[in-house]
Amino acid sequence: ISRPRTGQRSVPEIVWALLFVRAVGLGPTAGVLAIAITYGGMLGKVYAEIFESVDPRPTRALLLGGGSRLQAFAYGVLPSAAPELISYTVYRWECAIRASVVMGFVGAGGLGQQIDLSLRMFAGGEVASILLTFLVLVLGADLLSRFLRGRLE
Repeated sequence: ISRPRTGQRSVPEIVWALLFVRAVGLGPTAGVLAIAITYGGMLGKVYAEIFESVDPRPTRALLLGGGSRLQAFAYGVLPSAAPELISYTVYRWECAIRASVVMGFVGAGGLGQQIDLSLRMFAGGEVASILLTFLVLVLGADLLSRFLRGRLE
């Protein structure tokens, strides 16, 4: 039995955002770095698991037929894994949009920072517009996910 490994995936993006705000200052750079580290680790792990779960027979057949490893991956693994990869990627994109709002309140840029500034200035119309934008982004990600899954299945 192996011990579970911890790494960048176990540290929430808000903690990374706080560290990067301290390292690079206030603004969107800290938020982008925090999201990139958190979701890069998550996506890497999930992609590896998706690739491992694909039926290996087409890949083996391509390799035995003289295909290169890249060809075996492109024609043996990707077609089977594509729906899951796209679905999970769009889901994580939606999560990153939501996380960016939260991280903005600690100074890591994004919609959260704009909401915070508008709230401090008592600009209710701006807050409503930003929240509507956030809602449209989340709904857009959901619709994109549905559309892509429908096309690939």
